[in-house]
Amino acid sequence: MMKVKHLLSIIGFSLSLFLLFGCTSSTETDVSITTTIFPLYDFTKQITQDKLKVKMILPPGNEPHTYQLKPKDILTIRNSKMFIYTGPFLEVWADKLIDVLDEDEVLVLNVSHNLELHHEDEEEEHDHDVDPHIWVDPILAMTIIDNILEYIIQIDPENASFYRENAEKYKEELSKLDLAYQDLFSKVEHKTIIFGGHFVFGYLAERYGILHVSPYKGFSPDTLPTTRNLHNLINLIQTTGNKTIFYEEMINPEVAEVLAQETGAKLLPLNGAGYISKKDFDEGVTYLDLMYQNIENLKKGLNYHE
Repeated sequence: MMKVKHLLSIIGFSLSLFLLFGCTSSTETDVSITTTIFPLYDFTKQITQDKLKVKMILPPGNEPHTYQLKPKDILTIRNSKMFIYTGPFLEVWADKLIDVLDEDEVLVLNVSHNLELHHEDEEEEHDHDVDPHIWVDPILAMTIIDNILEYIIQIDPENASFYRENAEKYKEELSKLDLAYQDLFSKVEHKTIIFGGHFVFGYLAERYGILHVSPYKGFSPDTLPTTRNLHNLINLIQTTGNKTIFYEEMINPEVAEVLAQETGAKLLPLNGAGYISKKDFDEGVTYLDLMYQNIENLKKGLNYHE
């Protein structure tokens, strides 16, 4: 299924390029920076404030793994000064787009270029096995901030000190988030996150020494849970006394609901922050807001004690 969807996305993307080139448009010509997903948009806004116009290509409410790039998106990116994406493992269309961008006109930043990425199977490091959800770890998020800052200064060196100051202030907030996670995971009864969706918190779990289990194999919500994994997860819940199943907010919780019905466990959401609802976006919800909301739910679900 994933291979078919990937092929269709390539066909659709190629057709978009065919229809686009040779055409001109004034679409979003005032955009300075384009980003693919919400965390990168929010990080960039924290640095630039109102100095530069930043646009998120992924419309609020759309899932980044399966989003089909539209001709107007390509125009907006081509007309911007800088394009920011996580890498080739989440935005599968990005590399093809980059190949046709004028490198003298659009500065391109892959924010994961200097990060060590997780692989599902360390012995078979195929592209589709790479975990792209780097932003959930606040320490890695600091490196992402540094990467974004470096490129922003290249397109607007006159305001470099302003951007550096904002980046440092935001990294201080990420340090506070890191401390909040350290406190959380040092004081919870249960040290395993039972997750009823595709697991997006691998980098977070590794950072703080927490185990995580999921019935899914892989990092895309399009994958299907195996019967064996479902049975193993049910047995784990029944034998450990860990009676909370977390599910991914914004994703259909059907599998988590089935597990809850089988075990009597309660359900709590966690937000991977890869994308955001239109309501939250319009209300100005930030990456930090989503992370602290996750901390509160983890406290409830893992039995936090002061």
